[in-house]
This record gives sequence, C-alpha cells and structure tokens, in this order.
Amino acid sequence: MDLDEWMATVPRALRADPMWKIRAYQLASYCVHLAGGDALRASRDPRLTENVPQLMRAIGGVTAHIAEGYSRISRRDRIRYYEYALGSVNETKSWYMGAAITLDPATLDHRMELLCRVSQLLLAMIRNERKGGTWGPGRHGGE
Repeated sequence: MDLDEWMATVPRALRADPMWKIRAYQLASYCVHLAGGDALRASRDPRLTENVPQLMRAIGGVTAHIAEGYSRISRRDRIRYYEYALGSVNETKSWYMGAAITLDPATLDHRMELLCRVSQLLLAMIRNERKGGTWGPGRHGGE
C-alpha cells in the first residue's frame, strides 16, 4: 500500500486534527504501518527475536514524541521532544539495518528513504523552533 492509499485509510477524526498537518507526523505514522508488516516478516527469523520489538518501539517512539512535542507550549519543550523523535528515527534506521537480512533491497531502500525524509523534516522543525518560529498549526515541517 503506497502513501496515498494508506492516507485514505487514516480515520477522518485524525485527519481533521491540527497535528495531522505535520508532514513528519504523517510520514512517521506511515512508517509505523509499514514496520508492522516488516516486523512480522522479520519475526519469522529466530536471529531477530530481540530486534523486532526494538524496531516497533523505536518507530512508535517517533510518532509519540512528535505528538508530545506538538502539544507543548514551551519552545524548549517542543525542541526537546522533536529531538527525541529524531533520536528514535535514527534508532529505527539501526534496527532496520539489523533486520535487512529479511527484507529485499528495494524495501529496505524505501524504508530508509522515508526515515531520512522524516529526519530532514524534524531537523527543519527543530531549526524553526530555535529561530523562534511561531506556535500553532502549519509551523511544523509542512510541505
């Protein structure tokens, strides 16, 4: 399922939420969806027994930290949570590399491209906050 198809399945209430305008949140949420299938495939390999839960925790942390940061009034708190999300993205990349033995190269490339895009968006959000960007919908890495 590609991004557009998946976005059509997202509950209407979430799509109406101001937080949904954050492109990094949208892409990270899509990555969570994809990671579920990837984790299922990887869990069939006994060498990856411990990697799979770590992958799912890390990718889930990305969306959770973005959501937590978005809800913060303090610029310093927003930056901190967006930095946590960035750390979770990088951790997710590491766990994906560990699971690479169960993924075809095109799938791994796709996941890394998405995760790198989320990283770029988070870095832009952090820079914007550090420069004193205004608070509210539309200020977070929209495209």
